[in-house]
Amino acid sequence: MHTHTDSGHIVDSPPFRKLVGFDMKDKERLCLMIFVILYTGRTTPTEGSGSTQAVLRGPEYAYLNAKISFSCEVLGSPPSATYQFMKVKDTPLTTEKNVPTHQPPIYKLKAITTSAGEYYCRVTALGKTVTSNILHLQVVIPVSGASVVSVPSPPTEFEGSSLALYCEVQKGSHLSYTWFHNRLEVTAPLLTYNLSGNSLTVDRLTKRHAGSYYCSAWNDIGINPRYSSSSEIHVTVKVYLTAPKLSIALFKENSNYYANLSCESAQGTAPVTFVLLLSGQEADRQVSNSLSIWFSVPLMVGMDTVTAQCRAEATYQQLNSNTIHLEMAPVGGTVHLHIDYLYNTNWRVAAVRLQCDVSRGTFPSYHWLHNNSLLQQSSCSTISGDQCNVLFLTDVTRVNFGYYQCHVRDSFEDNSSWIQSDTVLVEGLGPVVQSQHMTLSEQHREAIPMAELSPRPENKTMAAKEDFS
Repeated sequence: MHTHTDSGHIVDSPPFRKLVGFDMKDKERLCLMIFVILYTGRTTPTEGSGSTQAVLRGPEYAYLNAKISFSCEVLGSPPSATYQFMKVKDTPLTTEKNVPTHQPPIYKLKAITTSAGEYYCRVTALGKTVTSNILHLQVVIPVSGASVVSVPSPPTEFEGSSLALYCEVQKGSHLSYTWFHNRLEVTAPLLTYNLSGNSLTVDRLTKRHAGSYYCSAWNDIGINPRYSSSSEIHVTVKVYLTAPKLSIALFKENSNYYANLSCESAQGTAPVTFVLLLSGQEADRQVSNSLSIWFSVPLMVGMDTVTAQCRAEATYQQLNSNTIHLEMAPVGGTVHLHIDYLYNTNWRVAAVRLQCDVSRGTFPSYHWLHNNSLLQQSSCSTISGDQCNVLFLTDVTRVNFGYYQCHVRDSFEDNSSWIQSDTVLVEGLGPVVQSQHMTLSEQHREAIPMAELSPRPENKTMAAKEDFS
């Protein structure tokens, strides 16, 4: 087979001279067809943009300012051909002639913004032109300068509100985003997050959404991605305040007495402003970085009764506490000891409740005695906020049978006298009261409650709390 580059020499060779009825143009077409069959296996040549004989190879993505290369290869080409690198709707970028087939030309360029577009190559040989595939080049801007923008800003909101975080970059294209909460990757619908584009949104905030967030933006081009991570942003989820509770404890300093008033909300977000109201008038105001605060109010024996209340204030909220009557009346009058038997469904005694009531006195201190022996080493005093006038016997056995009595005196005066109650007999079969001065009323004897009780603590005696406010 002849390999001359001149098609006239090939056509004029001995095998073609014997063709009868073919003019020179017909012989040239036949020569080209035979060439295509021998070198490509195709029975017909394809021209124009749909040709697959020429293959353009090169990157689909290129970072801005990167150096890239394209090569144009022709399967089954003659020894030499003319190559043109083209950009769609543009003039030829370069033309190289008489290039050997085994050394396909390389087209190199530096990727700039205007380099993006569609490229192809055109190969001309033996008077015929074939066109390669079209390769779409995208110029990628490397990502940099990631940061988080919040709405609202700063990202501080109450429970139930909405929040939106956006991952912004200074530069970058072909981007994807990953979010992190407390340095763990966020995946929807975990904690009801909504992820879309560069945003992370929450429709209804809860305390679990609080914490640090940051984002990572990256060029999503399959290979060799570039990354940029933001700094952390802290999200604060506020909790609405609950109504505060006001409680009192008495203390003595030198010869003076004071009421320590504790104002505390069970839930909320600090800081909180607490206001003390005495007889309806503002007496003190303090800002606390916790959910509780103490107010100190001087007290005197025999003082007129003063009503105390506290108010908790936060954004959009003002909540008032319960009311406490401040007075300092000494213990006096008579002391009554009441007994109640609690039965289970089998009519067996499950527990015994003893309650010690004194006629008057604001801060009593109690002693409990069993068979004339103290149940506790020290008295239980309301001066520290304890409420000790109720005694539960939850393990009614022979060890706990016997006579009970309570003693009461002022907790703020160590030299005051004890006032004694009557003695009460506790036994396993039912109420029997023995007293030198009084007996249980018929109404009390009949009012024995029935209850199916759940297990109680193992302690045989336990002081129950009662609200003195």
